[in-house]
Amino acid sequence: MELFDKSTIEKEIKELPSGILTILFDTAISINITSIAIVGGIVRDLITKSKNQDYEIIFNDLDLIIEGETSSYIKELQKVLGAEKVKVIRDNKTYKTSEVIINGIKVDIATAREETYPIPGENPIVELSTIKKDLLRRDFNINAMAIELKDNRLIDLFSGLEAIENNEIDFLHQSSVLEDPTRIIRASRYSAKLDFHISNQALKQIKDTINSWPWNWHIGDNNDLAPSALSIRLKMELELLFKSKYWKKALKNLQACEGLKIIDSKLNDDQRLIEKIFIAKRSNIEPLTALVYESKNPISLANRLHLNQQQKEIIEGAVRLNKYLKNITVNNLYKNWSPSKWTTNLEEINANESSFMLEICRDNPLKEYLKSWLFNWKNIDSPIKGDDLIAKGWEPGPKIGIEIKRQRMKLIDEIIIF
Repeated sequence: MELFDKSTIEKEIKELPSGILTILFDTAISINITSIAIVGGIVRDLITKSKNQDYEIIFNDLDLIIEGETSSYIKELQKVLGAEKVKVIRDNKTYKTSEVIINGIKVDIATAREETYPIPGENPIVELSTIKKDLLRRDFNINAMAIELKDNRLIDLFSGLEAIENNEIDFLHQSSVLEDPTRIIRASRYSAKLDFHISNQALKQIKDTINSWPWNWHIGDNNDLAPSALSIRLKMELELLFKSKYWKKALKNLQACEGLKIIDSKLNDDQRLIEKIFIAKRSNIEPLTALVYESKNPISLANRLHLNQQQKEIIEGAVRLNKYLKNITVNNLYKNWSPSKWTTNLEEINANESSFMLEICRDNPLKEYLKSWLFNWKNIDSPIKGDDLIAKGWEPGPKIGIEIKRQRMKLIDEIIIF
């Protein structure tokens, strides 16, 4: 099916230099790569634009797929265009993909491949294949289309055109979620971004797969044994979700389809989850950190998702703070505490400021005390310094530190509590 010729594509996507697609095609042919095609979101966006001229194509990169070796193809492009105009940014030999910058345009080039999953949820085994078979391994019908540059032919094996007409997202086969549960996150993200609905079949597959939990690893097992799609790749997909300006809608979609259960069932049932993450984000806390903290076992989940050290420290500090606050609430220990007593006790917890914000975001019953310390008391310094005391005849030593702290606490108690 002839849908777009090269000049039409370049006209619709203004970021593409005139003639670049012809150069990309001719270079492939010159080294006997007979099949080269555009894939990914651009194909979906071009089709949508052809049906609705008001649709805005937001260009991020050009995805190409070839029936040949990416390394040989990139070397030939460097010969044709000049090495200074074709810069290799990333080269993944395992998945046979490369990311290059051509005349300032990001281009992802992949060798057509098949993927098989020996263990559901783990990384797949990759083998060279054809463009048509490569499309079989993709996630959704709307993303499994390609425009063959040889004859401008649209390859649509899974009724992607019809899906775009119906504003619908569907998986390509019945084992999509089993093989890669991160597709649940992507489905929710695309649904929010494109304002498409997830098909009934896809929703059923999500719920049925999660409820049967077909993976060898279960939540609560050793985190080091968790498959990639339930750990590091899951983290990457969540980070992409939170980078989207539609993240709130995407998260709502995830809760609606029960998709958050692959992370933690408590998250899926939390009706204030989006609100708490939004408040945390507004307080410069990474949304993923806030999401993890709201789980049943945040420290375990942080380890499973391989959060960075700073994120882990924030979560661990918030857990310590929460445990401490629960203890003093049960025993009513805090009823007659002065500001200086609060300050002393809270600072002994040795938690990150963001840890306090996480507890404030979740509307802790003692949040007013936390806010008073965070935004007021902790910023009050002693009115006297060590040099001042030495000038008055004090001997250097621990007593100076004690006196400085006493003077600080005295000043804090002179501040109205609320």
